[in-house]
Amino acid sequence: MWLGPPGETGASGEGDASGRSDSQPDSDGSPVFYDDSGRRMTLPGGVLLVLDPEWDQGRVDDFFTANGIALGRVDEEDFTTNAYFVSTDPGLPSLLLANELADEEGVLISSPNWRSQVVVR
Repeated sequence: MWLGPPGETGASGEGDASGRSDSQPDSDGSPVFYDDSGRRMTLPGGVLLVLDPEWDQGRVDDFFTANGIALGRVDEEDFTTNAYFVSTDPGLPSLLLANELADEEGVLISSPNWRSQVVVR
């Protein structure tokens, strides 16, 4: 992973790829990432998760338990069936958990909770 500001290149030639990261963290301790347009993005904590809509609540609870996620960290969302917000610490813990869960059976969406820079024109 590239740790540096946009426009600079790392030793391996990385630097303008999406997902690069600044070594200077945000005020919450989260590294600052940049998308292709240079917009800053941070990870305030949490993972947005959508599971198989055919799963009943017992299967959903089993999924969280099998993945070491305490049910007290899980809030159900109402934008679709079996949508959840899993609380994590800010920064890389949310990215790592989202990546870990993405390949699990029954996971349709696993995304860290991104906060992005907005520019008013």
